[in-house]
Amino acid sequence: MLYKLIKPSIIQENLMHNAELVLQFLDLYRDQIPKDIQVLKDAVLAGTYSAIANQAHHIKPTMEYIGAHALREKLQQLENGAKTEVKTAEILAIWTDIEKEIHILLLEISDYRNKL
Repeated sequence: MLYKLIKPSIIQENLMHNAELVLQFLDLYRDQIPKDIQVLKDAVLAGTYSAIANQAHHIKPTMEYIGAHALREKLQQLENGAKTEVKTAEILAIWTDIEKEIHILLLEISDYRNKL
């Protein structure tokens, strides 16, 4: 599988090419990302700007660790939009992109984990 979002080389580098550590973190990401995304989704649907900004900020480092730079950038846009209280439609548009890509991201994490 060719990965669209994750970068296995970055994952390996960030975890010092330690196979056991890579497996542990991939399992952690596979479990934690959906929980974090659900909190973000709830904040977006509630229209709570501070919660949107805080949760988007919270998720960004994980995207950096797995090389999902484009997704990290979208989370930054969401955070910035929430901080400046842009129109709800703009927040929802960014969120829709993120939500679609999270599904792909989780599939890629699972596929990569299963190949190790």
